[in-house]
Amino acid sequence: MKKLIYLFLTVLIVGCGSEDDNCDVMTTIVFDCECSYIDKNTYTVFFTTVDEENCEILEDCYCECYNDTDGDGICDENE
Repeated sequence: MKKLIYLFLTVLIVGCGSEDDNCDVMTTIVFDCECSYIDKNTYTVFFTTVDEENCEILEDCYCECYNDTDGDGICDENE
């Protein structure tokens, strides 16, 4: 399985507009996987997770292979 390295880039505080939640302020945390730096055969896929319980928005990512014809999560060039 691929090992992901996350670097904490920035924390940004933004207002939360919903009246039904308990968050007056949401904290945004942005991660960077640096996929092409770790393995030139991969690219970064970004996704957002909203954690209303902890009042956080996580801008997260993972590394995906350009070529993985057998679908085993290992880039074909690395097999």
